[in-house]
Amino acid sequence: MAPAVGREARPGLRGGRRVADVVATVVLLVVGVLVAIIASYAVAFSALAFRSCATPGNRCDEAVGTVAVTVGPVAVGVVLLLAVVVSVVRMVRARLAWPVAFLGLGLVVGVAVVARLLASGAVTVGI
Repeated sequence: MAPAVGREARPGLRGGRRVADVVATVVLLVVGVLVAIIASYAVAFSALAFRSCATPGNRCDEAVGTVAVTVGPVAVGVVLLLAVVVSVVRMVRARLAWPVAFLGLGLVVGVAVVARLLASGAVTVGI
């Protein structure tokens, strides 16, 4: 029988490497969930910066701030959900999954920081 053209047979993870990958992936995903919860609240609390918009001399771009505060926590959740789904699919297929979970954790933090910067940048404090 001739080998299949274009596909390379790769052995899956075995033994201790498989256990270590599953443990590391689960730990990273749990940490990712906790970080996503904290990051979502941090972005949502950025809405409190708009209380200073009524102060004379302050300017606010409420459209940008509202989008950042509303879309930010949703984007954090979507990034986390994608990281969980891709990690689980890779674990089921016996492939390394911890790098995906680690990247997802970094992207959760990155999305939260960008949303927080957008929300705080929408408020300009005057003299």
